[in-house]
Amino acid sequence: MPVQETTADAEAIRRLDADWSDAASGGIANLDRVVAFYAPNGSTVWPGAPASKGTRNIEKAWKAAFQELEGLKLKFRPTEIQVSADGTMASDFGKVALSYVETRKVKGRTSKQRVRQQAKYVVVWVKIDGAWKVQYDCWNLNSAD
Repeated sequence: MPVQETTADAEAIRRLDADWSDAASGGIANLDRVVAFYAPNGSTVWPGAPASKGTRNIEKAWKAAFQELEGLKLKFRPTEIQVSADGTMASDFGKVALSYVETRKVKGRTSKQRVRQQAKYVVVWVKIDGAWKVQYDCWNLNSAD
């Protein structure tokens, strides 16, 4: 993909990253808003899960994530955005801070604790009818080292 520096497109994607973080941090109540970031034939490629392709499967993947990770909070921080020369595709590489509430039972008592982790991501965006949409969404946790 020949790359061009298009500040307007890169800035648009940075804003979308921020909006996507906000939507995902709103939990299952924002499920429709989160799924709307994806292209109709987009895919999630997340660790420990099969790839989810298409709106319906992406919705299922996010619903499962919201149910599994209580109080999920995400903050995407893009470090490199490259836009294709024709302005129809972009790669977005960066870091994501994520946290969620973990419930633990110790000696018959239940406690809740916020778990914080760092990850990295690669997102491929495509422009559909003038709007940037997620084609591929892939991430993995950083090692504990």
